[in-house]
Amino acid sequence: MKTLFRTIFLLLFLGFAVTAPAQNSAELELIPISGSSQEVRIKAVMTPTFTTMNVEAVSVAVAYDPALFTVNANTSITNMHFQQYNWEDASVPTWDDNGVDPDVIVYGEYHPSFGSQAIFRGVPPTLCEFVFYPKSNNPGTADFTVYANNPTAALTYYFEYNVTGQKNFTPVTNITGMPFPVELSLFTAAQQGQSIALRWVTQRELNNHGFHVQRHDHGSATGDWHTIGFVDGAGSTNSERQYVFFDWNLPADGTYSYRLKQVDFDGSATYSDPVLVHYVDSPLQFALRQNYPNPVSTSSGGGTTVSYDIAERSRVRLTVSNLLGQEIAVLAEHMLDAGSYSAQWRPTDVTTGTYIIALTAEAVESGRTELFHQRVQLIR
Repeated sequence: MKTLFRTIFLLLFLGFAVTAPAQNSAELELIPISGSSQEVRIKAVMTPTFTTMNVEAVSVAVAYDPALFTVNANTSITNMHFQQYNWEDASVPTWDDNGVDPDVIVYGEYHPSFGSQAIFRGVPPTLCEFVFYPKSNNPGTADFTVYANNPTAALTYYFEYNVTGQKNFTPVTNITGMPFPVELSLFTAAQQGQSIALRWVTQRELNNHGFHVQRHDHGSATGDWHTIGFVDGAGSTNSERQYVFFDWNLPADGTYSYRLKQVDFDGSATYSDPVLVHYVDSPLQFALRQNYPNPVSTSSGGGTTVSYDIAERSRVRLTVSNLLGQEIAVLAEHMLDAGSYSAQWRPTDVTTGTYIIALTAEAVESGRTELFHQRVQLIR
């Protein structure tokens, strides 16, 4: 009898599904866990309507946009609930519904001898976690939808012990418009008096616990990054948020890099690109420093940091031009107090070759105008 029941289950999984009148029932909810430029993680939670439900098999399929994400056969289905009871894994991480790309990920587990396992309403289990890998670092939104049936297979269902036929989850809660990742649209560092002022802006956040501010002293022999402060995040929001942090504890004049370690509530973390600052107690002259790194690889996407000093309050304009004098990027255009500043240039859709970085500073009090140029080389 067990062999016959196993055969029936496998046939159902492969597409020969039957239905039976509902008795007990369970709902299914997809819940976002975290989103970043490295991965987007969601979980599937099963909640029985009755106090206790005995199940012997369960399967959940989630449809995603293959234009936005890839999945990994070894890592995209994790933390499967019934593994602790030595259930069999029937998952198919790369189910292809449209004949072009994998676009459905299927989690499945069943009792090895088709016995049962109790599910308690008071402690709804997370059946599994799904991990999707963004194809681009660009922030955006994504939908994840419970995939019930197609013409050839039943992919989302559960079997209740001693009840004939599969049962469908009801109700089902999908994820729509999930933002990913924390969209860091601006991150700058500049000397202001005796401190370094860090400013960053996010366009949207998801489960964002906050930011560890980290500093690297280029004059240090160790080259380590040190956390110098923490700034609370906004949790989840689609609204712009602005943050400021002042570093008043510079050990000495020198060159420093700063980065943000953004941490979600589940402990996952991502790092911003570093920004570079040349700190002096009181800048005495205007200067444009050589960008770093130079040459700049257009394929790495890392860009380069341009640093400059302003001796007095000035209208500042920092640009990049080609050798024909055609301006291709404006890196800064501000009224700035005296201090040391930096800007990032990430060249996109720009051919390799030599370019000119130009700094123009029009001092407010003295009326003097300072103009500086540096060459930067772009390579593949």
